[in-house]
Amino acid sequence: MKILFLILLFLFETGLAKVDLSRQAQLQNELTPFGAIKSGHGKDIPAWGETIDDFGDEEPLFTITQDSYSQYKDKLTAGQIALFKRYDTFQMPIYPSHRTAVAPQWVYDNTFDNAIDTELNKDQSGFENAKGGIPFAIPQSPLEVYFNHIARWRGQQVESTFSDAVVEKSGQFTLITNKALVRFDSYVPNHKSKNFISIIGKTLAPATRSGSGVLVLEPLDQLNNKRSAWLWDKGRRRVIRAPNVSYDNVVSTSSGLRTVDDTDMISGSPDRFDWKMLEKREVYIPYNNDKLADKILKYRDILTKNHINSQYARYELHRVWVIEATLKPKWRHLYSKRTFYIDEDTWQVVIADQYNKKGDLWRVSMSYPKFFKEMPGVFSVINVFHDLVSKRYHVMGLENEVKTDAKYNGEIAKDGLFTPSGFKRFMR
Repeated sequence: MKILFLILLFLFETGLAKVDLSRQAQLQNELTPFGAIKSGHGKDIPAWGETIDDFGDEEPLFTITQDSYSQYKDKLTAGQIALFKRYDTFQMPIYPSHRTAVAPQWVYDNTFDNAIDTELNKDQSGFENAKGGIPFAIPQSPLEVYFNHIARWRGQQVESTFSDAVVEKSGQFTLITNKALVRFDSYVPNHKSKNFISIIGKTLAPATRSGSGVLVLEPLDQLNNKRSAWLWDKGRRRVIRAPNVSYDNVVSTSSGLRTVDDTDMISGSPDRFDWKMLEKREVYIPYNNDKLADKILKYRDILTKNHINSQYARYELHRVWVIEATLKPKWRHLYSKRTFYIDEDTWQVVIADQYNKKGDLWRVSMSYPKFFKEMPGVFSVINVFHDLVSKRYHVMGLENEVKTDAKYNGEIAKDGLFTPSGFKRFMR
């Protein structure tokens, strides 16, 4: 029996175990169409499939504070504990859990087929034979979990105007406002593009940055196919090729608080790290954050000193996959280790803990998602990147002071838009 266990463990760690038809059938029985455990857990985690109602008037069950966090350590991440230790004002209001993650039936159907057909490529830097859906609903390795996050359902396209903020130690903040269109090419039926995600955007404010823009074409396999990017030179009114930016290159608009591969909590090629699957856990994670999207709020209401205003955040108990990435000795990176917590219902990374070269916890990132009926599905309202050393943080995706809402799955943009000539027309 012990020998059998060791063989199964080896297959699991190396990603060689195949999902057979009997396991695929679990997606129609005890698992959700995306591979989460369908049943609930007592009174804390409900079964998947509940009716999505308006629960904005719910009150917190309790609130975790610096004085009480030690009672809940088994349901907190290292990063959350660090935030409690660092800031006496950091709090986590805990609400009833609601499993609001859904997707169209065709996405479920594709995910069902992917469970048998999809495989990691030979370099484990991408995957093959996948339709628009979750590639590995029953994952056999940590990289399969990673690529589930990369390829998760976020609609086919989203067009939005939003602001990113850098909040200084003093509590003062600066904003950069952008308009962007993101097409998730792998979910566009019969698309001819070779891109995995296509992004085009322009900066609206402040005046010193207004009129600049960017076009980014993201391949799935960023080890063997580098991302392509162009910038708009507003002075000469021309498109120029951007240098290849990846891995831990610092994003300038984040004031050094976010790396390129911090974007979307984690993105890009996973090749510079060794990956390990840790035990699946129940954790209090940000979820159903409708309050943070409320147009009544001003940015100054949300962006408080050291962290976002806790009274507008919502945390719920959910099951998460946990994967750990340790930097390979031959590579350099700002982070020596990274731990990611992935919501089982959506495959979205909701929390990331990042360690410096000395092995100390340095940065803590949290994504605050909600249900968007237009998609339909769960997606981030904002992503927040904390630096525990400088006591500064960076927020992506604020839309409270924007008059129009994000538009999901409108008329799908044509391939011609995501070209240098299309970019030029977009910027004029």
